[in-house]
Amino acid sequence: MVVTDSHRTTAIVIRNDGHKVTLVPMKSGRLSARTLNFDEFRQEWRETGYGLALALTTFLTHVMKWGASLEVTKGLEKLAARDRNVVASLF
Repeated sequence: MVVTDSHRTTAIVIRNDGHKVTLVPMKSGRLSARTLNFDEFRQEWRETGYGLALALTTFLTHVMKWGASLEVTKGLEKLAARDRNVVASLF
């Protein structure tokens, strides 16, 4: 899921268990994850119409250039793999 906050920061949710949400906000430099309670997440962040595939490409390109924490790298790679499997199963 691609989300944005009131400061127009774009982020990708890499984990959501219904109690806690882990997201990766786009920023300059090395990317890191941020974990919030689900209620806090719902207050601060809103889903965007931005496509997940395009967002993943943008975030992974940023990671290749500037780096990211291990949690972010694994989370984005897992999302990309899941996205590929979903699209592949449609054809």
